[in-house]
Amino acid sequence: MEYTKEFKEREDLLQQLEDRGLAVPDRAAALTFLTRVGYFRSGAYRYVFREFLPPQEVDSKLHQYRSDDYVSGAGIGDVMALEAFDSRLIRVCQDGLLDFEVRLRAAIAHTLAAKDIAAHASREFLDEHSCDQPRGQHTKFDAWTMTWQDAVRAAAEDEDFIKHHVLKYPRQPVPIWAVTEVLSFGSLPYLFELMQTPDARAVARMFGFAHPRRFGAVIRTMVDFRNVCAHGARLFNRSFKRAISISAHDTDGVLLAHLNEPGFTTTPKGHQRLYIYAAVPAFMLRSHTAGTNWHLSFKTQVKKFDTTVRAPGGSALLSPEASMGFPGDWLKLDLWQ
Repeated sequence: MEYTKEFKEREDLLQQLEDRGLAVPDRAAALTFLTRVGYFRSGAYRYVFREFLPPQEVDSKLHQYRSDDYVSGAGIGDVMALEAFDSRLIRVCQDGLLDFEVRLRAAIAHTLAAKDIAAHASREFLDEHSCDQPRGQHTKFDAWTMTWQDAVRAAAEDEDFIKHHVLKYPRQPVPIWAVTEVLSFGSLPYLFELMQTPDARAVARMFGFAHPRRFGAVIRTMVDFRNVCAHGARLFNRSFKRAISISAHDTDGVLLAHLNEPGFTTTPKGHQRLYIYAAVPAFMLRSHTAGTNWHLSFKTQVKKFDTTVRAPGGSALLSPEASMGFPGDWLKLDLWQ
């Protein structure tokens, strides 16, 4: 199959949307919107307002489920409002994830430094079995060593605290509390994976988790979550690549107990949707000794979700419960109080 779509000016693209049933009462505002976000990116928010194809026309292999025509009553204003809501939601989530990332860096650094200020650089202070596991052509320890050394070399070019240590103490590894400041968020799970079980458990418990293995898996999902937000990708109906599974014995308390209830959400792939991805950091930040109000900021933003467009049957076309994995009674749950 050959790709045949050709370049079109924004005015022509807007006319195409009108021809397909999307109301455009204010062309100037619509053109400004398309100029700001781009026609292709706006498609992520337009798509949910398109009509479903008849069953006989669906092509699941090509992921074709909707026609080019829009549902009755949908307008470019609905698309613009959904994009604006999602953009604000992304910023709220970024705030919470940054807070978690900073706290995680501090927790790992403090825990390892108590054993040795360069615990990250010696197998003696890490889990021997984990260090010996293969990663590509290297062991996990060797791969980790290359990771933190590359981070230090790169940081030495513009971070004075790294440059100072390298120049003044050239024969000694950079201390763990400095290394954790220059590692990418995506590198932290690799270091956590190499920590000895008592140390990893101590870190996990700072965030309300009883078992380091489950917490380690959660860190990776938070990296995915952060990356989506950092790139400004849509959140409102996203299905993340990793499912989050939290059992009853994984965490302290009952704030996440509702996630174990069968059918806690009616959204397909509920364990990969925004709700559970936000519920977990809300729990972790609340469990940390520093506390948080982030869960309230998140709740406030989600409550602003509003669309008047109705599905052909008369029900709401979009909602947190139908599109984002939210339980029907989520606002009453203790987690969000």
